[in-house]
Amino acid sequence: MSLRLALHGHAYQPPRANPRTGIVPVEAGATPFRDWNERITAECYAPCTATRLHDSSGRVTAIVNLFERMSFDLGPTLAHWLERHAPVVHDRMVAGDARGRTAVAHPYHHIILPLAPARDALTELRWGMADFRHRFGREPEGMWLPETAVDESVLSMLDTLGVGFTIVAPHQVAKQPHAGNLGRSASSQVTLVVYDGPTSHALAFGSALGSADALADQLATSAGTGLTVAATDLETFGHHHRFSERAVGHLLFEVAAERMMHAGGIPELMQGVGITDVGSVLPSAWSCAHGYERWRSDCSCSTDGSSGSHQRWRAPLRALLDILRDHAHDVFARRGAEVFHDAWLARDAYGEVLADRGRWESFAAQHVRPLASVDEAAILLASQEATLASFTSCAWFFADLLRPEAAIVLQEAARSIELLASLGEHAPLNTALGCLDAPGVLAAPAAGPTGITSGRAVWEWATRERGEGEATSASVDLRRWDTMGTSVALVADLAVRAAAGSSVHASQAIEVIELTRRAGEQHLFVVAQQTVYDALLGRGRDVDRSLASLGDALGLSVDAVTGRRH
Repeated sequence: MSLRLALHGHAYQPPRANPRTGIVPVEAGATPFRDWNERITAECYAPCTATRLHDSSGRVTAIVNLFERMSFDLGPTLAHWLERHAPVVHDRMVAGDARGRTAVAHPYHHIILPLAPARDALTELRWGMADFRHRFGREPEGMWLPETAVDESVLSMLDTLGVGFTIVAPHQVAKQPHAGNLGRSASSQVTLVVYDGPTSHALAFGSALGSADALADQLATSAGTGLTVAATDLETFGHHHRFSERAVGHLLFEVAAERMMHAGGIPELMQGVGITDVGSVLPSAWSCAHGYERWRSDCSCSTDGSSGSHQRWRAPLRALLDILRDHAHDVFARRGAEVFHDAWLARDAYGEVLADRGRWESFAAQHVRPLASVDEAAILLASQEATLASFTSCAWFFADLLRPEAAIVLQEAARSIELLASLGEHAPLNTALGCLDAPGVLAAPAAGPTGITSGRAVWEWATRERGEGEATSASVDLRRWDTMGTSVALVADLAVRAAAGSSVHASQAIEVIELTRRAGEQHLFVVAQQTVYDALLGRGRDVDRSLASLGDALGLSVDAVTGRRH
């Protein structure tokens, strides 16, 4: 058996939209882009769907979609944003899976499943599977767990739902599988894909991304045969490490085959690979050295902390949200019994509606009692969705409480409260906010320079309109991921006409490119380059000189591109 390589990218962003409006506010730290979703799409997601492979002279020999050969999961909340704001990127990711069966499912929200009540964890898994079926048009074979947080109960849930595998870190199993093998717990039929720790660390921090050969060397160290897996945040490629998606592209589309390695999606690569009994999975996550204390205690694991930071607020924040969650669940169970045939079954099935809002009427016909209020049913379910969203893990991940990630989970909780208040159900908000009032919880520096020292003050800070006080220079022209300057847009338009057969427009595009270069302007004509690349690839050797000249001006290796067809 030759060595099989699976490179997994976890694609996820913290929710950034105001739950009331669905709008992501302007985020000053993301400039020159209007918000972080836009910036990361421009730097990572879009380039990964159209990665440039270069020859030794720096000319583009191919434009490839990494998602055809890279294993990946796409968090549903991020997927919804991409579908709306970057549909071309979203559709290319889906198309990549259609070609390579590379996508892995993800729970609907990014919550730490072992810390959730079993009923909520199951709902999250079912909603994530519903989203996957709608988005990718097939049943999910595997599931990425947020932060790879797992215990035996979560593994049992995956088994019950028919999920075939999940990906875990080496420290999350009691016994290491043999090199190149998969793992399996003694109590479950779910296959454990244990990723290679050193290689994954080298990916995350960039030391393995200098070249495709270096990356292949690093991957090959973990096993001589069988399956070797590396896993990291997808944002590593292009966002955390600029242009590193190119090394990945060369590895997956060129170097792997040259070195007799097979790269692709995990379901295909698993076939025929040996399975080792690993004993059990440990209560753990990939980014915490203390199990999953990072999401409930001051365990010292944190990111972006200032000197003297503490996380004594973590447990009280979870306690606050637990109180509000219990209230929402009590109301849902009591009122839902009169609205739905089976309230909890209806909640699980609501994932089909979250995936496709057009399914609401058929859902209501099946789950809402004949004489019950459909409007009340919608409010109860929307409140449940907001309640589950309020446990998004990002709120606990960083060093300080007063960050947008914590604000958004409190906004989700507020949204749930508002929805239930419209039905006359009032939450024990004062009791919940009191959890943050214990001595030392909001002591500096967690409270920051704002002087926020009470649970009520935190709530008011979090639930007022986001973006207040964020200074963005009026001189900055905020961009979206696909913003093009005048010259770039002009060349893109001329390239379309040139690809359709107009030699005049090809000449004009070349002239504009030359003028910008003489003026000392540096532009990436990626849209025009993609258009001409597709045209050259489609025509092969039968290409007219004007289009070939435009390809050359755009940095394409025309001979290599036209030769790919043969």
